[in-house]
Amino acid sequence: MLAIVYRSVADDSFDLPEIYSMLSRAREYNTEHGITGCLLYHNSKFLQLLEGEEEKIEGLFQKISNDSRHRKVEVIEQGILNTRLFNEWSMAFHDYGQNGQSAYIKMGQIDSFLNSSNAFKQKNPLALSFFSQVKDILFSN
Repeated sequence: MLAIVYRSVADDSFDLPEIYSMLSRAREYNTEHGITGCLLYHNSKFLQLLEGEEEKIEGLFQKISNDSRHRKVEVIEQGILNTRLFNEWSMAFHDYGQNGQSAYIKMGQIDSFLNSSNAFKQKNPLALSFFSQVKDILFSN
């Protein structure tokens, strides 16, 4: 199974109501196509891990890359997984809001959120890449 970790920056016009609408459509699409993963959003930045059948992930990532609602799409890592990191979620999502929360609160939230996944249980370079990016997303301005 293929997994891709990428980050991007939301266009100024891509506001929270539109993001939630996109997320709803993405969950339906992902469920129908056997795609799972995790999407984090903070200060107009996205971090996403997608996992599933290679052909489906490549097709979805092509659509994502061409979506004008965000820019600076950067693949952090991609590779093969033996088992899913986010096997229960068609698309796990958390919006960390703006910078007002303390680092302690943010890290508590991400620990709680990810403890219910397989991401902490698997020793995989993709999981490590994803988690190293989480810090950058949550604590950068």
